[in-house]
Amino acid sequence: MACDGIQRPALARKLGLSRQATSDLLAGLETRGLVEVSGSLKGVPGRSDLLYALRDRAAVGLGVDVGGTKVAAALLDLRGRVLAERAEPTDRGGPPRLIAQISALADTLCRDAGVPRFHLRQAVVGIPAAVDPQDGRLTLAGNLPGIEGLSFRDPLQASMGATVRLENDVNLALVAEMAHGTACNCGNVLFVGLGTGIGGALAVEGRLVRGAFGGGGELGYLPLWGLQAKGLAPLERRVGEAGIRDHYVSLGGETEHSVRDIFDAATAGHPAAAAALNEAARFVAQGVVSALALLDMEMVVFGGSIGARTEFIDRVRVHVETSWMRPVAVVRSSAGSRAGLLGAVETAHQSLLDELFGPLPAG
Repeated sequence: MACDGIQRPALARKLGLSRQATSDLLAGLETRGLVEVSGSLKGVPGRSDLLYALRDRAAVGLGVDVGGTKVAAALLDLRGRVLAERAEPTDRGGPPRLIAQISALADTLCRDAGVPRFHLRQAVVGIPAAVDPQDGRLTLAGNLPGIEGLSFRDPLQASMGATVRLENDVNLALVAEMAHGTACNCGNVLFVGLGTGIGGALAVEGRLVRGAFGGGGELGYLPLWGLQAKGLAPLERRVGEAGIRDHYVSLGGETEHSVRDIFDAATAGHPAAAAALNEAARFVAQGVVSALALLDMEMVVFGGSIGARTEFIDRVRVHVETSWMRPVAVVRSSAGSRAGLLGAVETAHQSLLDELFGPLPAG
């Protein structure tokens, strides 16, 4: 519905429903407090002159992005508009404290927006773990203490007093890119999040690929051969922050240098820094090409503190173009560090609409 309202006949045409079915639909939505009469058009006889509009704040949703160091959350209305937003350091004291933190953020955001707390109906929480689609159990959760193997959804839902949906954080970043970002016109996309570690998300024909246990796209667990006699090692050990620093030091680099320092040194022409980044890019490209060989993606989107750096993406692109048989777009995330939160907001909005409005009636 338009912000200033829509007439019943116009809504019937837009939805492809009969006038009677549209009248029944509006009556039900009015009874539930989800729409209201917002005005009328002069000169139009009968009830057809009435304008109906959504009551934007009759129900709200919450999008949350839980990271190893920061929790970001945003409250949204029925139109998907963000009403309030906050971020704070992650409470790493264990699952009960993290649950309490997320619930307290919901309380605070409702107060900030002037929305009654009981209007919160749906919450989507992105978390750095694989989420089992059957029971919400978390696995492959390396960055948050104490949550591995837990069924996090039910206690969080009880604390929140709203329906909670857990989702892998990189999956949500991909949702954001496909909804409003770099990949909005693509159906087959690989998202690579590279920073402390490496994570991935896959979309095939416009749908997320989660896998049987929620671990679809977890590139960090790919076993790739190294150059030296160390056998098979997960990709994350070679290309995450620790892996890049270790390789840089082994090449004669300064032990106290951060990854940011290594990038600066590479830009300045330091051979060890350039070699360490080239090696990391080569390993990442191997992971990317492995995914391309299986799923034949049209675009690869990079995000994260390392992955979003254009000088790193350029290095990866060279290796991908050398190894892969056809052109593929290798690009930077347009949402940046907000991708996970924006994906949570997008998913929460869709969940809110599905709960409140569901499928349209026949007729």
